[in-house]
Amino acid sequence: MPARRDKVHRLITLTTDFGTRDGYVGAMKGVILGIAPGARLVDVTHDIDHGRIRQASFLLDNVLDFYPDGTIHLVVVDPTVGSKRRALIVVSGNCVLVGPDNGVFEPVYLRDKLWSCYEIAESRYMLPEISRSFHGRDIFAPAAAHLAAGIAPQKFGPPVDNPVRQTGTRRKLIGEDRITGNVVHTDRFGNLITDITAAELDSLEFDRSSLRVTICGKKIDGLSSHYAQAGRGELLALLGGTGRLEVAANLESAAAKLGTISAYAVVTITRQ
Repeated sequence: MPARRDKVHRLITLTTDFGTRDGYVGAMKGVILGIAPGARLVDVTHDIDHGRIRQASFLLDNVLDFYPDGTIHLVVVDPTVGSKRRALIVVSGNCVLVGPDNGVFEPVYLRDKLWSCYEIAESRYMLPEISRSFHGRDIFAPAAAHLAAGIAPQKFGPPVDNPVRQTGTRRKLIGEDRITGNVVHTDRFGNLITDITAAELDSLEFDRSSLRVTICGKKIDGLSSHYAQAGRGELLALLGGTGRLEVAANLESAAAKLGTISAYAVVTITRQ
């Protein structure tokens, strides 16, 4: 185990698709605290759908602004663990992010044009034995702990100027009278959260009361201000706490009412 660094009080968040049943998250926390016993650990979520990189990106993007300067965000949604994909440290504004080079940090690259990125390559900042299936414990957790202890990102390995970016399965189209977006997350209430922002809705040539949301063949007219504005079980559209368009059902699950929702289901906004 790398040397302990006791005088550490830096905040580290954890975001994974590991769940909480199997002890994987507990192992990562043990590694971090073994290196930096004074670090403060906060769980963002461990319930990301297995391997859903874009879902992880979305949830990360929603919380970044609410953490203090200097926070280290450890993100492990890593479906290609054990392959040749790189392990990264990304420095953006006043935070640092640690995780796989698989596009999960796309929101950071879009937010901050001055980001910098480094490969985690120095073995002295990893555990002595590296599992091919658990880099979260053996590479990413130690890196986060050493960062918290004051090791500069540049010490971990060479700079990376071409990190993996998200492309392909999702495309948002914005016009004067139409927006085509996608569902990016279904929350525990069954609300379908899209990638369509309030600013994008305001860019349309008609006002919000005149819009029509179409999803899975269902049409919803107008934008509600809150869930209870609709009758029980009635579908509605509103801007949720993420600042993005949601499709919901008052006191029920919109996901259940609409049946199986495929990842990144298409949502269109038009005039009524």
